[in-house]
Amino acid sequence: MSAVFTLLTGITTRAATWPAGEIFGLVVPAEAPVRAPAAAPATYEMRFMKLHAEGRFDEMWEMLADDAQRAWGSVQSFIREMPRLDEWLEILDMQVASVTLLDTWTDHLHDRTYNNVARLVMRYRVRRQRREWTFDRQVHLVPAAGGWRTLCYPTRAGVAATR
Repeated sequence: MSAVFTLLTGITTRAATWPAGEIFGLVVPAEAPVRAPAAAPATYEMRFMKLHAEGRFDEMWEMLADDAQRAWGSVQSFIREMPRLDEWLEILDMQVASVTLLDTWTDHLHDRTYNNVARLVMRYRVRRQRREWTFDRQVHLVPAAGGWRTLCYPTRAGVAATR
């Protein structure tokens, strides 16, 4: 279970997008704050993971937050470098255990604070050969034009916009 959890954690690491108006460390005037979209953030997260399990990385690209896209550099890099699920691992079920809408949230890994964040606890039931188990993961999504967006950063050193 530990190896699978590590794999899923690595490939589905989420945080939030850069604060509005901040691009590569430069602060520019924000046009208008982005409000949380009406559609449920769980819908976006479940679709993202379903596409991942099906290997449909080109469709996942548009679901990434802008800063995650910048980290990958291009859709071609994302498609080429995004880790695949183990061929013997099957996601049997995904459920949303909880959804909390936060006015602000700080991503301590990237030392950034974001507004209008959806914090989800996702419950995954998986199977590898005859063994099944369930685990929970916490993910964060942020509003963007047309819906929610998630982060999925490159997990290997050297896979970034400079590549």
